[in-house]
Amino acid sequence: MKSAEEFNRLLKKYLEGDTSEEENRFLEEWHRNEAELPFPPMSPTEKRETERKMWRQIRFGAVGERSLLFFKWSGWGAAAACLLVTVWWFWPDRLPVEESRAVAGTEHFEIRNTTGSDQEVRLADSTVVLLKPNSRITYDHRFNREKREIFLTGEAFFQVRRDETKPFVVHAGSLITEVLGTSFFIRNHPKQTTTEVSVASGKVSVYTETPGSKEKLNGMILTANQLIRYNRDTQHLAAGIVEQPVPRLSEDAPLPSLDFKSVPLGNVLDALTKHYGIEFFIADPRIRDCGINADLTGLPMFTQLELLCKSIDATYEQRGTVVFISGDGC
Repeated sequence: MKSAEEFNRLLKKYLEGDTSEEENRFLEEWHRNEAELPFPPMSPTEKRETERKMWRQIRFGAVGERSLLFFKWSGWGAAAACLLVTVWWFWPDRLPVEESRAVAGTEHFEIRNTTGSDQEVRLADSTVVLLKPNSRITYDHRFNREKREIFLTGEAFFQVRRDETKPFVVHAGSLITEVLGTSFFIRNHPKQTTTEVSVASGKVSVYTETPGSKEKLNGMILTANQLIRYNRDTQHLAAGIVEQPVPRLSEDAPLPSLDFKSVPLGNVLDALTKHYGIEFFIADPRIRDCGINADLTGLPMFTQLELLCKSIDATYEQRGTVVFISGDGC
């Protein structure tokens, strides 16, 4: 049997994600048989120190797989009463009665947001998940060892830590989203027939699989400001543009000015493409050289398009991820 000092050291390694497979099995076996394998006796000082370390891990960012595992130690008060099966999630600067809940099992972990506001979850690979109310994520207890794979029900925004050796995969029903490192939003509610993935930055591969099979049916590559909707009833994928496209910030190349003085429409649309990463197609070449006098700085993209079209008596139409501009000339 391990001494209290050895057990304390092992728990610290677990919270930091440094335990081996053998040590993980020991901790799981200890919990399953805690009646027969009682926790080693600890001095009051050792108990206070270990408890302090655990709470510090929870309250200040160690929100991954390791920090969700709590142990029942008699005589430990509120912290020790947290069981391996169900624990309450605590956030910095407040200790609510009802908060996001983390459920840990021997094979997987489940995190539920039972609050009325968004909750931030930091996974073991430093990926940040902004979990919406009434949503949950589930992942294997071996997350980030050989692969990064989670299952989502509800809505969540993901800021994925880049790791080219382990793609980050999110299952949302039959729709699968795979990335190396980027940010994106997924909406997947069981009572709704449509699952939606929208991209904030980087590239995202989205595809479907046959239930019970690894065969990919169809898929698309999405970039910033693009989205995809999947209808579970018809199994149809449809790409589009997010409702409020945002400029693509880059340290390498600053974005061009959107204050135009007698600039041809074609050049204006080229500037908008650099801003949003969206393709604009001029259906009638007669309007390509129409001069534009407008300051579009700070306006939403679709408002910018409306102003451009009104100034040259044209119209625009969104077809998938492309915007078509039509007109008779200026």
